Amino acid sequence: MNHVSPRHKFVDELSTHDPDAYTRFVKANLCNLSVKVPTEEPMKLAVETRFRAEARAYSVGDFTVARIRTSGGKPQSTRSVSDIRMDELRRYTVNLPLSGSVEVGQFGREERFTTGSLVMMSGCEPLTFRRMTDNECIAVAMPQRFVEERLVNVEDICCRRLPSQEGVQRLVFASIATLQEEAASMSEYDLQRAVNIVSELVVLALGNLADVRSSTSPVRAANLMRAKRIIRARCDNSDLTLQEVAVECGLSLRYLHDLFRDDGRTFREYIMYERLQRARRLLEVGSPLTTNVTDVCLSTGFSNLSHFSTAFRRAFSVSPVEVLRHR
Repeated sequence: MNHVSPRHKFVDELSTHDPDAYTRFVKANLCNLSVKVPTEEPMKLAVETRFRAEARAYSVGDFTVARIRTSGGKPQSTRSVSDIRMDELRRYTVNLPLSGSVEVGQFGREERFTTGSLVMMSGCEPLTFRRMTDNECIAVAMPQRFVEERLVNVEDICCRRLPSQEGVQRLVFASIATLQEEAASMSEYDLQRAVNIVSELVVLALGNLADVRSSTSPVRAANLMRAKRIIRARCDNSDLTLQEVAVECGLSLRYLHDLFRDDGRTFREYIMYERLQRARRLLEVGSPLTTNVTDVCLSTGFSNLSHFSTAFRRAFSVSPVEVLRHR
């Protein structure tokens, strides 16, 4: 394989039984994450039942189109805060299942996706991605700026089912599949143009979904999403205030307070939600041998372990220690 930076055009192919090789392929072509195949002794299994991955990726500029087929082992992928920090390039990925089913978890939502649906995932936030069966899919990775310049409420769209059986969605489905099939015969110039056109179609389809879901004005939605991004990035700071967020956004304190009120949660409720979600993700992917509840408490913006444990149990009906032990 020839792994290089996704900023330059290249073709990468993979055919392997090795989960580590599959992990390297995904990191090189889509995003940095951890992949686990939940099989204790994969090398002792019969060849036909062992994990296998076949994939091909085409990248040009900061865009990537990849087709991935996995069988056996049901690989589970996790993208943590530390994985995100290691990525030089932040992107959004649209996944188009061709067969089988996948379960995606992000922004506090979990959804199962099968053939005939699209799902967008943010590379800027932690996520889980589980292949529930033998699976084949096409993934299109688009730069963060490209998406966020066109959609003001991306967080509300990620990890939501987008049917692909009619209208613009059907056109998007067919365009992504055709792009992947024809990429090998395209010049770099033609591939760059085609990827941009298809990505614009993807954003158009997702924008239609957003319009159906939201009655908030685009300006207010954009301001609220900007504030939420700042909070998520800095929620480990136990002293973060709404005033600081307002200054960083260039908004008045009263206006930002009204935005959160209209969204249905106060600033304190939202930042508590984000801290607890981040804490749960850290506990779920951690090991009881190396992860400490106190460290998770402090690293997610809580300054008091008792307060953290009480809030965690109230939110999830289980204690932090129980989540870690179950993991």
